[in-house]
Amino acid sequence: MIVYTVKPLHIYRKMRDNGFYKGNEKYVWPEFKSSYAWMMGQMKERLPNYDGSTYPVWLWHKRPDQNRPGMLPKGQKGVIIALDIPEEDILWSCFDSWHCVLNKWLLTQTEEEYNQLEEGYSEEEMISSWSNIFDFDWLKNSEEDWLRFDPDWIQGVTPRIEMKNVIKVNRFIAK
Repeated sequence: MIVYTVKPLHIYRKMRDNGFYKGNEKYVWPEFKSSYAWMMGQMKERLPNYDGSTYPVWLWHKRPDQNRPGMLPKGQKGVIIALDIPEEDILWSCFDSWHCVLNKWLLTQTEEEYNQLEEGYSEEEMISSWSNIFDFDWLKNSEEDWLRFDPDWIQGVTPRIEMKNVIKVNRFIAK
């Protein structure tokens, strides 16, 4: 499956030298480590070739716009790498809904449902709600103004990317 990842140029150079790149804890902000641990647990459950030992490498199913602000810090040299990776090695999720996991919010289909549960849900219920970031049918049936599911913003995670899977590399300077 053709996918894309955005990396700083220096990371791509390390990847080229080593023949691969895997996610690294040092690039994860401390306040997001538990969310990444949750995602790694989901990867271990859902990806047959993942052993749970490495941080995820983030992917996009659609080529990102290199001119979009926020791809990398402004002025940083970067690359968009096109890769061909087996689909069984990718766990897809909704970019917008992933922010519920990052921010430790309850994920609901409607604002009304959220308001009903807001004061009476447990941490276990909140964590259980996060599995819906992988359920695109559930997300599509959500209140449009509440979740804003956009199929163009489907992201993926994989444990490792390898040079042998690289199809094309486009350099850019972040805006």
